[in-house]
Parts: sequence; C-alpha cells; structure tokens
Amino acid sequence: MYSLFRKEINSFFGSITGYLVITVFLLVNGLFLWVIPGNFNIVESGYATLNGLFELAPWIYLLLVPAITMRLIAEERKSGTMELLLTRPLSEWQIVLGKYLAGVMLVVLSLLPTLVSFWAVYQLGSPVGNMDVGATWGSYIGLFFLAAIYTAIGIFSSSITTNQVVAFIYAIVLSFFFYTGFDYLADWTTGTLQNVVSELSISEHYKSISRGVIDSRDIIYFIATIGLLLKSSSLIIEARKQMVNKRFKAAGIVLAIFVGVLFVGNQTHVRLDLTAEKKFTLSDVTKELLDNQQKPIMVEVYMGGEVPGGFRNLRQSIIEKIEDIDAYASAAIHYRIINPYDEVGAKGRRKYFQSLVRKGLQPTEVKRKSDDGMQTMTIFPGVIIRQGNDEVALNLLKNNPMLNHEVNLNHSIETLEYEIARGLQILNQNEKQKIAYLTGQGEMDRWETMDLTVGLAENYNIGRITIDSLRKNISAYKALIIANPSKAFSEEEKYVVDQYIMQGGRTLWLFDPVQVSLDSLERGDMTLAFPRDLKLNDQLFRYGVRVNPDLIQDVQCLQIPIVAELANGQNKQIPAPWFYSPLLTPSQKHVIGRNLNLVKSEFVSSVEKVGDSNELSHEVILTTSKYARRLPTPQHVSLASVNAPPAQELFNESSIPVGMLIEGTFQSPFQNRILNFKRIDNEQFKSAANKMIVIADGSIVGNKVRRKPGQQTVYQRLGYDRYSKRTFGNKDFMINAINYLCDDNGLMQLRSRVVKMRLLDKVKIRENRLKWQLISVLCPVILFILGGFAYSFYRKRKYSR
Repeated sequence: MYSLFRKEINSFFGSITGYLVITVFLLVNGLFLWVIPGNFNIVESGYATLNGLFELAPWIYLLLVPAITMRLIAEERKSGTMELLLTRPLSEWQIVLGKYLAGVMLVVLSLLPTLVSFWAVYQLGSPVGNMDVGATWGSYIGLFFLAAIYTAIGIFSSSITTNQVVAFIYAIVLSFFFYTGFDYLADWTTGTLQNVVSELSISEHYKSISRGVIDSRDIIYFIATIGLLLKSSSLIIEARKQMVNKRFKAAGIVLAIFVGVLFVGNQTHVRLDLTAEKKFTLSDVTKELLDNQQKPIMVEVYMGGEVPGGFRNLRQSIIEKIEDIDAYASAAIHYRIINPYDEVGAKGRRKYFQSLVRKGLQPTEVKRKSDDGMQTMTIFPGVIIRQGNDEVALNLLKNNPMLNHEVNLNHSIETLEYEIARGLQILNQNEKQKIAYLTGQGEMDRWETMDLTVGLAENYNIGRITIDSLRKNISAYKALIIANPSKAFSEEEKYVVDQYIMQGGRTLWLFDPVQVSLDSLERGDMTLAFPRDLKLNDQLFRYGVRVNPDLIQDVQCLQIPIVAELANGQNKQIPAPWFYSPLLTPSQKHVIGRNLNLVKSEFVSSVEKVGDSNELSHEVILTTSKYARRLPTPQHVSLASVNAPPAQELFNESSIPVGMLIEGTFQSPFQNRILNFKRIDNEQFKSAANKMIVIADGSIVGNKVRRKPGQQTVYQRLGYDRYSKRTFGNKDFMINAINYLCDDNGLMQLRSRVVKMRLLDKVKIRENRLKWQLISVLCPVILFILGGFAYSFYRKRKYSR
C-alpha cells in the first residue's frame, strides 16, 4: 500500500498538471478571499475570521478534488495496469485505500498554504491575535473531512469508468448531489422522511463542524459515508473477476451496515465546542425547553440577499444558533432565508413591508455601496417562528444609539439564544402568566402605561386590580406593578400587598418620594419640590431598602429648548441641559440592564440598602452617571435654572443608586402586630424565596398621552423624548425587569452570555491593504511551487546516486 501511495504522489508531482491544478485552486481561493468583492471577502466583512474560506471551500473543492482523483483508478483500468496490480499481494480494498490516502494527502497539501491567510487575519486583528483560534482549527478539521469525503466520491467515480474526463464529470455531479441534492429533496418531503433525507446531505454535517463544533454524529457520518464509497469502489473492482450476484449481496450488506451505523450514531451524540466563548454550547435551560418541544418549528429569517458585512455576520450567527437548537430539539426545527425584496415586485413591496411590520418585525435602514454609489436599503433583522397556526415575531437587532453599529451587532449575537428560546417558550406555553397594575392609590391610568402593556402582552395576561380584588385573589397574579402612586397607602392596603409578597408574589415598586408640580413648571413658574409621604417607608425598610426624599441632578441628562436672544435681536430656541431629567444607566453586570440604552427619568431620587440580613441579597440595577449630585428637599425648582447651571465641581457623586433588586426571604412588618381590620386567611409572616424591584422614580414606566376632546386618545412610545426625537431604553428595561421577576427557570440568565467582538484593524487595512492582499494571494502559490521544486530536487538527487 505504501508503494502504491508513494507512486500516486510521485505521479501527480511528476507532471505540470498537478502543479497547475493546485496553483489555480490557491489563486482562485486567494482572490475571492482578499480581492474580489462579495460575501467571501475577508476585508469587506470587517471581522477577524476565516469564515469566507470555509464557506467558499465546498465549491472550489467541487472542481479541485475531481481533478486530482479522476485518474487514480480510471487510468489504471484504461492502460491495463489494474490487472497487473491485482496479481500483486494486494487486495482490492488495499488498492482502493492506498489510492484514496494518496488523494487525501494531495488535497491536504493544497490546503496547507491557506494557513498564510490564517496568519494574515491573525496579524490584522484588532489587537493582533484577536481571533478565535480554537474555532478556526475546528473549522479546518471540518474542511479536512469535507476534502476526505469528496476524495472518496472521486475514487468511486474513477472506479466506474475508464475515461478520466468522464470520471471528472461523474465526481463533480455526485459531489454536488451529495452536498446540496439531498437538501433539495428534503424540501419536497415532510416529517420524519425530511429529517432522514437532510441527514444524508454533506452540507448538513459540514456546516456544523466547520463552525468549530465537533459533533460525534457528524464524525460518524463522514467516516461511514467514506467507508461506504470506498468499499463500493473495491466491490466494483472485484466484480470484474467474480460473479455479479455475489457482489450485489456484498453491496447490500455494506449498505445495511452503513444505515445501521448512521442510525445508532444519531441516537445519542457528544459535542465538543472549540470556540473561545463556547458560543455554540446551549444552556441547560434551553435544553430543558427543547425536551418539551413536541411540534415541528419553522423559523423564517428575513435577512436574505446582499446585506452589509455586519448583518451577514448576524445572519450567519442566527442560522448557526438555529442549527444548534435543532441538534437538541425533540421535534425538527427548520429555517428559511427570505429576501423581502424578492418576495414581491417593486409595486407591492411597500405593502409587503407594512405587513411585516404589522406582524411585529421592526425594519432598519442601512447604506451599502453599489455601482450607482451609496444606496439605502431596508433590512428586517429579525425572525418569525411558526408552529402550526401560531407564530411569534422576534426582533434580534439591539439598536442602542449610544453605541456604534459593530457593538450593537455583537450584542445582538450575544442574546440570540435568549431571544429564540423566549420565542419557543411563548409558542409552547399552555397558559400565560398573569400580572397586574395596582390601582386605587392614584397610580398611572391604562393609557399612561399602554406602551409597556402592549410590550408585555406577548408573554403575559395583564390586568388592573384594586386592593380589594387583590385580597380576594392573593395568589392569582405572578407580579404586581405599582406604577407611580400619588396617594398614601392605608395600613390595610399595605397589609394586603405585604401578604401578596409573603405568599410568593413578585413586586415592582415605582414611585416618587418627592412631589414636584409639573403644571407650574410648564407655565414657567417656580415650584417647590417637597417630600411625598406614601406611608411605605416602614414596609420597605423591613424588606431591606430605603427610598430617600432627595432630588438628583446629573450632568448626563435630557436637553430642553430655551429661547435665547441673538446678536441681531432675534430669538432662537437652543437646547440646554435639564439636570432634573437624568439619563440613567442600567447595570451592565446584571441581565436586566445588560446591553440596554440609557433610561429617561424625571425628578428622580436615590435608594439604598438597609439592614444586614443574610437572607437578602441586594443588587443595584439602575444608577446615575459618574457626575451627579443629591439635593435635599424641600427645594425650589425653576426652568430659569438652565440659564445659571451649577458649577461642574458640584457634581461630585458617581453612580448614585436609583433602582435596586432585592432577592431572598422577606420578613413581614405586620408580624406580632394587632390589626384593626380583617386578616387574610392563611396569612404568613415570612416569604419563601422571592424577589422585588424598587425604583425611586415613577415616571420611567409611563408614556406620554395626547388627549383632546372629541379626538382619539394617542399614546407615545415609552421612553420617547419629543425634543431630541430619540427613544430611550425605558421599555426594554421595564420588560426585562418584569421578565426577571417572573422567571423561575433561569431563562433570563441567557442574556448574560458574552461573545468577544473580533474586528480587523481598520487602520492597518487602510494603510497596507495592497501589501496584505499580495501576501495572502501570492505567498501560498509561491510556497507551494517552492515545495514542489524542493521535492523534485530531492527525488532527482536521491535516484541519481
């Protein structure tokens, strides 16, 4: 076998054809990766990754491998040397295996020079080395298996004909069919048959392993398929000297073994995630959710066609996450890439886009280069998950205007598992959890909380209840939202809320401990900010938190228009900082606030932890900026203060707590107290594990409302600022807060996943683009040719002696 192996290697490098085939491969590969614009171009993508190589390789190998393997057996049969080989002490299997190993070695030799691109991307990373090396090596393993199975197909094609050109064509056709043909057939089938057919596709397994995830099912598939093809090749050679019917019997046995191996391999599997952040490893929470998945799922990804590099990366990450989830799902999860521009003609495009918006997808506009210059295109960076007649739309782009687009796209990738798992949970839940707004103490009305209610309605049944209704249904609601009450709570009202908490109810407190007359400010008058006693201090103190009756001013704040007189005597509105409307910072260390935009607030106060109970844990989830200060109350407040702002050195407090999460076992303030009202049945004075959130600002939960007599009431987006025309992160923050309070299985923890952003150094590329293109395109070719010359020189010197 070794002699046969060496003969094939020498034969390949003994002709100009061998050098020409691999040189063309390396040139085409380098040009697509570094020069020709398109989806494979590394520089255009902006990311320090070789994904372009691993996406391009299946198509280039479709021509390269058949060119290498077409002569391996066909030439032996045509020249009559096959009969000579069969007289040697070699079995048909050894002949096939020897030639196969030679073919694999030749393909691997063509692959080695691509490591120059690996080195170039490593050097171009920002900083140098900012590349997921583990994932890249894992992808090379996938590329090796792809080359190995293409070589096996080439050997089989070469064994069924004596014509090299015919063998070349057969190998291309069979390789193409094995790579994509089964995918097309799967689209025409349904159910179990669809899964079986798709499992026979090379692309199904290569795409998985080329990401850097080594799955035992993929390894078994490659090895079993290679074995089937090689054994079939040896049977074809044997058929020339034995009875055909015996060969058919042997072929049937081989096929049965192949099917059996694949079946057994798919019953259980082991996955090894080689990526640095283990980004393709699903959490136990998601796996548990998938165990209960009983019906097939279709995920429609509305990001098809030509999109900018960052969105291509997001699209690929979405596809990869769907494939990871499908690997563990009890029922099949399929996906379809949709280009909204191709779904309808130009005339119906606007109407179609509007239909997607009505379904819940939010569009975003981006600019891209074209032959006519810069063009604006609409992208829907989201998916619609369908299960039977049910569907849910997920917007996957985290668009924080305070961050650049690269960071936003990376944050979007980080939360993919959470968003998709949340969508599956919505589709599979038998009954929505109930939450309620408390009413009766002057809280915000339904219109003032309408935008938040609409955002929560997808996951929850939402109601509005009084204290009396809560008393009668103390365990009916998972969470209670106390949205900016203006009237003091009576002892009986506090007792009912306390018993709701003691019996497991989650609570979101949002109120102003300081009262400010907004009507007076809007008229331009001075007003007095003074403490508002809602009679909640003693109760919250017992729960481990205090809300202070102070006012916070922050340099990071909204701007309001003021009238200024210009030099020519004319008046003009100019923006000025309104320090009483801080733009609060959600905690990036907690899943509630991670990756969120700033939160708009108005006349906010501070909160602080009290007590040292070891049964409670406290975490600040909302703070001011690094430059803030607290003012005692009573305090005069006037719009005229924008004309004489405080000195900057007065803003000397950093990250003042405004919102706090408290988790643990709460003690009731009503224990051992004599009450002059009726007690609740089965009252408790110590809760089980529970959680609540306290925020010292009631305005952050409310949207602005426009009410005019005789006209329809209209509400604005939560967090919208009409002067800057920006929407802040209030809605996302509040939804995350409710989701966290109601989350008992740890789904919200998926938002804590971190994926390191790996970008190319734009300065290096701009200044030395040509240099790196020449290195990456020409060096692999030069190295290969020098290696070939060195090998030829070694052989001549060896055999000339």
